[in-house]
Amino acid sequence: MSDVEMDSGSDGSEMEDLDESIQKVKDQMKEDDRDVNLANQLLVLLRKNGDFPELEQKRKRFVEWAPLTPLNWINWIEDFRKQEPEPSVEDVEKMFERAIFDENDVTIWAERVMYSYKCAHDERSDKDFEYCRDTCEKALTAIGNRYDAGGHIWMLFLGYELKHFRKYINSSEFQQQADQVAHLFKRALRCPTDQLEEIYSQSEQFCSDYQQDSHVTELKKLYDATMRQKEQLAKFQILIDNHETKKMGLKQFFEHEKKSGMPARVQMAHERMVAELSDDEDAWCAYGAWTEYELKLPQISVEIYERALRHCPYSYVLHQQTLLALERAQKPDEVIDRLWAKAKNNVINAAEEGRGLYRTYAFLLRRRIFLAGSKDFSPMAEVFDEGAAILKEWFTMAWDPNAEYRQMQAYFYASLMKDMDKCRKIWNDILASGFGRFAGKWLEAVRIERQFGDKENARRFLNKALNSVSDNINEIYLYYVQFEREEGTLSELDQVLEKVNAQASHRANRPQKKLPEKPYPSEKDNKDLKKRTAGGEPIVKKVKSADGGFKAPLPPTALKKPTPPSTQTTTSSTAPSVSFSTPKSQPGTEDARTIFVSNLDFTTTEDDIRQAIQGVTSIRFARKAHTDETHRGFAYVVMENEEKTRIALQKDRVPVKGRPMFISANDPEKRVGFKFSTGLEKAKIFVRNVHFQATDEELLFGPVKSVRRVTHRDGKPKGVAFIDFESESSAQQCVASGDKLVLRERDLEVAISNPPAKKDKHHPHVGFAEKVASEEDGGPRKGHAAKLQLVPRAIAAKAPQITARMDAMDVSEKPASSKASTSSTSASKPMSNDQFRQMFMRN
Repeated sequence: MSDVEMDSGSDGSEMEDLDESIQKVKDQMKEDDRDVNLANQLLVLLRKNGDFPELEQKRKRFVEWAPLTPLNWINWIEDFRKQEPEPSVEDVEKMFERAIFDENDVTIWAERVMYSYKCAHDERSDKDFEYCRDTCEKALTAIGNRYDAGGHIWMLFLGYELKHFRKYINSSEFQQQADQVAHLFKRALRCPTDQLEEIYSQSEQFCSDYQQDSHVTELKKLYDATMRQKEQLAKFQILIDNHETKKMGLKQFFEHEKKSGMPARVQMAHERMVAELSDDEDAWCAYGAWTEYELKLPQISVEIYERALRHCPYSYVLHQQTLLALERAQKPDEVIDRLWAKAKNNVINAAEEGRGLYRTYAFLLRRRIFLAGSKDFSPMAEVFDEGAAILKEWFTMAWDPNAEYRQMQAYFYASLMKDMDKCRKIWNDILASGFGRFAGKWLEAVRIERQFGDKENARRFLNKALNSVSDNINEIYLYYVQFEREEGTLSELDQVLEKVNAQASHRANRPQKKLPEKPYPSEKDNKDLKKRTAGGEPIVKKVKSADGGFKAPLPPTALKKPTPPSTQTTTSSTAPSVSFSTPKSQPGTEDARTIFVSNLDFTTTEDDIRQAIQGVTSIRFARKAHTDETHRGFAYVVMENEEKTRIALQKDRVPVKGRPMFISANDPEKRVGFKFSTGLEKAKIFVRNVHFQATDEELLFGPVKSVRRVTHRDGKPKGVAFIDFESESSAQQCVASGDKLVLRERDLEVAISNPPAKKDKHHPHVGFAEKVASEEDGGPRKGHAAKLQLVPRAIAAKAPQITARMDAMDVSEKPASSKASTSSTSASKPMSNDQFRQMFMRN
């Protein structure tokens, strides 16, 4: 929030005639009376102009709906303390609490600490120095670990403690008090704040003045350790202080603090984020979620969400999360209902937001009713109906585009209200509003009918679905037939089979839409193509790829050197062929010094790779098109020389961010794949059931040359390992004692290594003929809408498949001979009735 100039007159001693500025702000607020910035600006102007009666009125009005700035709170508290008669310490403390609830700011805490010290030394007050200490501890808990604010609070606390300590110089409690001050210095030196150097300087002066040499060494050690942390944080502070890089610096700072794993530091990082970005609902949501799922303190979560709503009153997500937080904290129902009334009337700006809020509150009521032991769900029904009516009025046909809300509403009426008429009415509305062509919607309606209604209505839904569904009609066929098997009589099953096959036959005989033929390129187009390719490298139009726009980077040679023109002649009837194959690396070129790294974590940076590989000159990540923020997990790395390249290639599978980094030469044919041998290896054993946290040293069973624990691509262990022994006899001996091998309370399974051969990547179509033959043998074909599995399992292997077409469903006909028969003789001999009967008796 921005304020006008506040350096002069902030204490009310110098009044300025600011009537024109005040009137200008008031005119602006007529257009938007809920502008937080204008409201705070008006309060500052009124105070500087000396309009205290109006100022008091505006303060009380604005604070009801808007958070005040730290300056306005400090001014208000100062004016409050000057009232006659003088307010009590408790009343002033309440004002400070309200201020900190709005803005957890260092200036407010500093004022509160100074006020507590003043009260502790005021003869008219009943407060002592313990009151000041308690206030300082509260301030340290709130912001003491913050890099940008904690140092000021520590300096105030230490200054007051030193003043209090001097009273004990000639006392028997001197050393006890000195140790207490030294302990406070040690606590301060553990916090990497912006005033760390000043705190350490004061600690040295304290030890020197009062002969506390026993603490010097520890204080120095703490200072050195914390100074290293401060140097890291100072880099982020530089980015935060720059307006253009502020958000990026805050994000990096937060990620750094989060990695520490210390709740106090993570909480301070969250506080810093919401202090700097107070109107960012994502920052508040993240803070609230952290307190809920990490700290698991419902009361703290409620406080965070209530603070968030002061700064982001427009956020439906925060209102939604606050309702749930209040429920977890077991707040009174009146508090929850009051927030709900505010939310539904003020924050719904889109249909999705409305559906989310009404859904959250409806199911909150369900849990409340269950806990109360009641069976009256009418309040929940009112909320569902109100949401449907209001959202339909506000957003017309787009209020429930996927029918999710109405499906929940229908299920509620069927399951809890036991009102199937209302449920059917809702489902009829769903199916009539454009969803009747989807099989899934009809089947959901049928399932609810079967669970809570009756089978006759379920049968009516299925009958309507046969003529309405255009998407995945095969699902309706299969479900309807199975439904009659389970619920109907034999005659009803026959009727359904007839309907299904007639419908399938009708759909199969529909004429298919013909795609327009692509016109053949004219002679002029061919001439243009020749001109464009005559200069060497052809011009290729960039097309968005199928994986979301990814464009793999070309190797360095392909970027720098144009491909030489093809020497083959082309005719006017054939277009020139374009090759994108990577040329072989020539010794001494940049390609010879380029390596290909893959299996990288998407957050891996250039610095991470440089730490794992020495001698890197440049790194080029493969990124998505039109973005420089993330990469796709692999990159080209150019080394300083060929010697460095050879060394880098030997570091294949070096761990980077917990994942093995695959390193290979810049040659697609030589990139890292499965590089271990296959077949029988008599000197190597295969071990199974290995504990995920086991180390290589724990797997050294005798004279071993190497141990390889197999991992997934993300670096996580699979629980198996290969152990290479120095001799075959050692491996055989280890296998012979396999029943005695136990590691970390797990029985290991061992065997001689005999990995299966890998598939040949150069022949990817092996097995295609067998697949075709399988389909011709009558195997299932996915996507064939006119084919149903209606044959008993006992004869499914021998009898031909029965389809949903009328000619195939006629069981009175003789079974057709198999098309995939391998016999060169005539068709198989038909079975007798007795043989056919016996087939049903098997199994």
